[in-house]
Formats: sequence, C-alpha cells, structure tokens
Amino acid sequence: MLPTLSALFQGPFAALHDRVLLPSQARGEVVPVQQLFSPQGLDEVLERYAVEFMTPVYRRPDRRALMSQWSKYFLAYTVSLPVAANLLLDRRLPVTFDTLGVQLDELGLAERLVVAHEGEGIEVAQGDVEARLRPLMDDLLGPAIAAMTAHTGIGKKALWSNAGHYYAYLIDQLQALPERPSAVNDGAHLMNLPCFADGERNPLYRPVRQVENAAGDTESLRRVCCVRYKLPGLDYCGNCPLPAACAMRREPA
Repeated sequence: MLPTLSALFQGPFAALHDRVLLPSQARGEVVPVQQLFSPQGLDEVLERYAVEFMTPVYRRPDRRALMSQWSKYFLAYTVSLPVAANLLLDRRLPVTFDTLGVQLDELGLAERLVVAHEGEGIEVAQGDVEARLRPLMDDLLGPAIAAMTAHTGIGKKALWSNAGHYYAYLIDQLQALPERPSAVNDGAHLMNLPCFADGERNPLYRPVRQVENAAGDTESLRRVCCVRYKLPGLDYCGNCPLPAACAMRREPA
C-alpha cells in the first residue's frame, strides 16, 4: 500500500489497499505497460486468458470479445485507483503508458498496479475537470485502448465503454460517501461533457444512460455492448444495451 493513499483505503475502497504498490513492495514479476500492450505482449496474455473459455467445441474464442473481457480487469484498476486518489485526495498517481507497471495473475489478468513513486499533490481550480482527469485519459487509457483496437479489431467505443462503466460506478460510490470534496462533483460533470475545450470528443461522455422500458421500469444501460456474450459460458451483462438482452431481462421469472 502507498502510505500517501492510506486515507483512501477505507469503506468501499478498503479492498483495494494492496492493488497499487511501489516497485520495492512488489513481489513477483512486474510487466511494464509498454511491453504488455505490444503485439507480442497482447498475444501472450490473450493466449493465457483464452484457456478459460476453451471447450471441445470452441478452441478459438472470439479475439475481440476476449480482448474486451480482458481489458475490464486492467481498466477497473487504472480507472478506479487514479480517479479516486485524484478526486478524494487531490493526488495524481504516476500512471502513464511509459512508466506504469502491472502484475498479472495466472490467467494473464491485471491484478496490481506498480507505480514508480507515490505521485504528487495537485492544485486544480474548482470545476476544471479536464485538468484533473484528462492526463489519465491521454497518457494511459487512450494509448492502451488504441493498442488493443489495433491488435484485435475490437472497436474503441466498446473499450471506452468498458472504462466508462467503471468510471460511472466509481462516481456513484464517491457521491454516496457521507463527506466528500467538491472535486467529486467535478468528476461527475466529466460524463456530461460531449467534447473537451479543444474540440476533441470526450470518450467518457454519458457511458451509461437511464431508459424507461415498456413496463415503465427504469433500466441503466451501457451505450455500447462489450460483446462478452460471444465467449463460451458468458451471457449478456446486466446492463447490456442490445435489444435481445433487454428483452431477456424483462421476461417473467
């Protein structure tokens, strides 16, 4: 655990206390993110992860779906930890494509982040959410997603939707805290910006939406399907936007 983040690992975030480490704290192999997202690195982890879905019938799981499902483990940590530290503690972790390391489990899934140092305090004007969070998007998430897209053909929108799912979930958790800094509201506002000040599209714009179905119930739906249903043994996720998935959820038990 990073001492400067000790105040973060409480309540809903207590379980994350050992998910970000310094190099001196890491036990076992640390894979540089640049290496992990190289063509060879992605081939290696996809081959390891594919074993989870191989059956006598399916010997070659859909690579795009496999990449999407694998990405969720990486994105869960690279969204939740840096954003929570930023919004709650005004601290920017050194999580860039060039400096971050990752520890993987036996299936090749991201298990821990390894950062070069404990980061730095930031001073950002209230409401300036771009200054707070765009560096994470430009310096880590964007390059990683571009590499996964180029390697497997999975659409960028699907991968950014995976990131947005975790982002929206995190913001909900932060907003539920009894005492929270105003920066949390700035973090929520990010999802209402269709474009940034320079005209670039915001890939985290409204990653989930509230929709009223024919029965009058409100459903929370992702904007883009993650295609996990293409993997053997997996079905549509609980907030899949595909019509078939929505219809299944509305069927009487």
